[in-house]
Amino acid sequence: MPVTDRTDKEILAIAVPMIDMVVDACNRKDWEAFSAYQTEAEVKHPENKANMLRVWDEIELFSNLSLEREFIGVIRNDGIAQILWKQRSNKAGSEEYLARYFIQEIEGEIKEVGFLISFF
Repeated sequence: MPVTDRTDKEILAIAVPMIDMVVDACNRKDWEAFSAYQTEAEVKHPENKANMLRVWDEIELFSNLSLEREFIGVIRNDGIAQILWKQRSNKAGSEEYLARYFIQEIEGEIKEVGFLISFF
C-alpha cells in the first residue's frame, strides 16, 4: 500500500522512529545514522554529505535539536507523505521552527526523500 494511502496515525507510526533517529544523528553529527533512511542515490551523492557536514558546522540549531516535538499534521502529495511539526532547539529556549520530513514508498521500502527545518 502506498504510504499516502495510510491514515495519519499509521504514517506517524512509521515516521516517528525515523525522525527520532535522524534528529539524534543531527545532534551527534553522525552522517551514517543521519543517512540511514535515505535512498542509495542520495547517500552516495557527495554533495549531499558535504552539504550536511557544512550545515552542522555553520548552523548551531542543526546539532542541538530537541527530541520533544508537537506534530502539526501530514500532507500527502504525489505519493509522498510530508510530516510537519514544531521543532525546538535544546539551546534556543522557546523559539519554534517548522520541521518537515518527507517519506515515500520506493520498491516496497519506506524511504526518506527530504528533511527540512525552516530556521528563519
